[in-house]
Amino acid sequence: MTAPDIFSTANFMPHGHCYLWTPGVLWLHVLPDILIAMAYFAIPFVLFHLTRRRQDLPFHSLFVWFSVFIVACGATHVIDIWNVWHAEYWLEGIIKAITAAASVPTAIMLWRAMPAILALPTQNQLRDANDSLARANRELEAFSASVSHDLRSPLSTIAGQAGMLELSLDEHATDEQKRRVQRIQASVKKMSELIEALLALSRISRHTLQREEIDVSALANDVVADLRQREPARDVKITVQSGMHAHGDRRLLSQMLFNLIDNAWKFTGKTHGASIEIGQRTEGGTTTLFVRDNGAGFDMTYVQKLFKPFQRLHGVSEFDGSGIGLATVHRIIERHGGRIWAEGQINQGASFYVSLPETPAHQDPLRAAAAPA
Repeated sequence: MTAPDIFSTANFMPHGHCYLWTPGVLWLHVLPDILIAMAYFAIPFVLFHLTRRRQDLPFHSLFVWFSVFIVACGATHVIDIWNVWHAEYWLEGIIKAITAAASVPTAIMLWRAMPAILALPTQNQLRDANDSLARANRELEAFSASVSHDLRSPLSTIAGQAGMLELSLDEHATDEQKRRVQRIQASVKKMSELIEALLALSRISRHTLQREEIDVSALANDVVADLRQREPARDVKITVQSGMHAHGDRRLLSQMLFNLIDNAWKFTGKTHGASIEIGQRTEGGTTTLFVRDNGAGFDMTYVQKLFKPFQRLHGVSEFDGSGIGLATVHRIIERHGGRIWAEGQINQGASFYVSLPETPAHQDPLRAAAAPA
């Protein structure tokens, strides 16, 4: 028997003969098959739209396999309809074999994913976790308010007394006495700035994100204008790339940009021919903002310390600062579900890179449970 004879349908009868072409029986089978096929072809489109809009959903590959399996199932119903009037049983067998090839891996993946699925938190667990988080935030807010009052109150007293002491100094006061008063005032100012920086860092965790499309170039230009107004005598070449955009909270991203650009401004303070570049680049579908300078730089051995509070790679005598700025930037990027890293060389400058998600990142326990250990 030749190959054409094997696949020949000449000796087969359409399925309609089994129904004796009785309209009631025939359409009782055909119409449900039509509806089932339509539903099977519609479901993968819903799954595709869902996974595209919510790329943070766990078990993404399982969604894909289910889509392939469901499309194949829909095809079996289509060929069943076709074979009511035709006899393409070889084609029907091939389609069923393809469906089997899709269904077996899907079933295996589902069984393998079962422990992670069962580990997903329930609605009650999520609600309890959210309630606990809300209570912790309220307690943190109350603590911050208390700390703010309890620390600022004595500082205000010290500042007032130092001011009165300065006014009481007459022409007979020695230079050493004047220097000591100035040191007290400088220390009070430094402590006030540190308290404010710590409170700002704590507020980031409590801030409710209001995501929107943001003109990063406009924000960067505003920061540059403020810095130039603050120190008009400085000659710094600053380049801001036009057309930069990001998706995030305007208030927090504005604070992030200010800290990064202010950091570059500060560490180019002793550099002749200082330059700062603020730009954006896209690689592999990921958009990254960067702030680059040719200032003091840093030793890459200590790069992990950059984003921790109070970890300074340069002494206060070299460059002023609270040691909180980059930690604040890191916290802001974490809140947005992004990533920040830095590169630098001593006396050759530093580059800070920020990668933000194009769409809101819903990092939650569902994703954590699905992530491989």
